[in-house]
Amino acid sequence: MTRLVLPSESPAEWAAIEAALAKPINSLAELDQLLTDFAKALDEPKVCNFFSSVPGSLEAGSFDFDAFLDHGVPALVAIALEMPVLFDEVVVPIHRMRSSWADAAAGRLGRLRVTLSRRQCACLLAHSFLGTLRRPADVQKNDFRLRVGDLFMGTSMSPNSAVTFLSYFTVIGERGLPDDEHVTFERRGFCRGQTPWRWDDNPKRLCPVKLIDGRIEESPADTHVEFSNAFIGGGVMTGDAAMEELLFLAKPELMIAMALQHRMVDEESICITGARQYSLTDGYGQSFEFTRACTHEELNRSPPAVCALDAVRGGGPAVTVPAMLRDMNKARIAFDGANELATGHWGCGAFGNNQDLMFLKQWLAASDAGVTTMLYHEYGRGHSHSIFPLVRKLKHLTVGHLWNFLQSLTSDLAPMDVASFSERIRAVSLGRISVPPE
Repeated sequence: MTRLVLPSESPAEWAAIEAALAKPINSLAELDQLLTDFAKALDEPKVCNFFSSVPGSLEAGSFDFDAFLDHGVPALVAIALEMPVLFDEVVVPIHRMRSSWADAAAGRLGRLRVTLSRRQCACLLAHSFLGTLRRPADVQKNDFRLRVGDLFMGTSMSPNSAVTFLSYFTVIGERGLPDDEHVTFERRGFCRGQTPWRWDDNPKRLCPVKLIDGRIEESPADTHVEFSNAFIGGGVMTGDAAMEELLFLAKPELMIAMALQHRMVDEESICITGARQYSLTDGYGQSFEFTRACTHEELNRSPPAVCALDAVRGGGPAVTVPAMLRDMNKARIAFDGANELATGHWGCGAFGNNQDLMFLKQWLAASDAGVTTMLYHEYGRGHSHSIFPLVRKLKHLTVGHLWNFLQSLTSDLAPMDVASFSERIRAVSLGRISVPPE
């Protein structure tokens, strides 16, 4: 079994860590030196000057570095030193690609779970920040992406991302961390060719859809869809600021999946329950910035399940049956067990997918999964004008009827002829193409 290797397992390494963390940190500049000293053990040693150059600059934004020094740093150091106690006789497994298949009997969804206390998550994040939690020797570089220290030094240094992460430890230092709360990381999947559900002749009714403005992470739904990279967490450690990266910065406990879960294959999804939101941010991409820490009320809201699913790339044969089934099955894995589901234009940004097609695939998956209501976040309704009339015209169908209708709309199209598909969807929404009767 592949597992996480902890620095506390080596007496010599742990003694050096304890000695380094025993020294008082009275200034942010001393934190620079601490990170630089720990980085000397890396394959490519780096020098940290983040805490000497960013505080007081425009890049610092509204982040309170004094509060971090007074509350965040002591909390970070204290919880890092708890590792031998927190992980005494604890083995933390790492789930490789297709590992969920081994748990999936024919016609059943496989599930592999890792559950950690909130305090154990904070400990691992503290060591990732310090640079003392490293990739196991039997894990490929791309499969171990929990490298928080990269946000603070080297070519990936990203002030906005970095201060959003630091806010997590400031909050912990000011408000404490419960010992009885947990975060569960679940890898789900099925053996290729053994789908646990059927689309043809599926008699289930389509679930209700509500079109919603605003961000998915603000939804009261019990399950939130996370538009993921196949490598969960995407580019959060390299300063990227799309939907996935911002979510992981606001909810750093999600980052633990970047150490425990390898790349998802087509038949897998990763769902995380229990991760809380610690910070608020604003904007995307170049406009992204840290806003503030969550209030006590915001912090103590019941955390939704976060289900990560990566989409097929829209530049490929998006309107072929295999491509549509790939995404429908991926979404069905992720949506399993959801009651209210918050989602939106999955795979329609950098992956270039068609909004209407991705909506229909998710609607089919949510309906088969037994979702009571799909809350579809349209971000100002500027991307698609067809979804509302599609819901109105198609809501009487069963899952099987909608799947048949979708195939009839695409069967004669070239694999990449998404433009013609868009024209046909518009014709359906305007009543120019007839919809099957109830």
